[in-house]
Amino acid sequence: MLEISTEEEEADVKSEEKDPVLSTEDKSVPHSHESLWGGILFACMLLFVVVSTASIGWGVYVGWKNNRLVKAEPSISVLSQQANEEQNVGTIDEAKTSDEEQTKQSEEKVSTIDTATVKEMAISVLNGGGAKGSAGVTATFLKGEGYTSVTAGNTLKDYTGVVIYFASSLDKEAEMIKATIVKKYPQATILPADAKNKETSVSPITIILGK
Repeated sequence: MLEISTEEEEADVKSEEKDPVLSTEDKSVPHSHESLWGGILFACMLLFVVVSTASIGWGVYVGWKNNRLVKAEPSISVLSQQANEEQNVGTIDEAKTSDEEQTKQSEEKVSTIDTATVKEMAISVLNGGGAKGSAGVTATFLKGEGYTSVTAGNTLKDYTGVVIYFASSLDKEAEMIKATIVKKYPQATILPADAKNKETSVSPITIILGK
């Protein structure tokens, strides 16, 4: 009986020696799980912070970029002003082109006038208050320039200045004759014949020498 009791006691001692180990292991397992979950939670929080920071940074960048684009784009008033300026430039160019075309057409019309025909036109030179004998002198001058049908005379009333009157549609011919007259009378001008004043239309081209 003594031996059996001793064996049982030894077995109990061994059992007690094992139990503390098992108890320690059992207690360490929950702590290990808590550490694992804590690490996961910390990693999640860190990831959340990183993502949030990146999102905020991206939002700030997009806002800054959009702001630059808005500043870079011209305003409606600027675009309207530019459109008006372009329209005005276009109008000026069109007007300039139109004037150039008219000038070109006039030059072409002058160039088509037959000089020989103009010099054969009937021209009357009338003294309308100028120096005595000036009509005859001017007629002689024109003949010397190649005009073959020139007559001289006097007006019934006095006039001012030297004026070349021309019949309808003879303005270009009058311009050619003026180019000759200004050699003697630089202030000479041209005017259409006055239908109410027969002295201005004695001939297709009538030159009146006034005071």
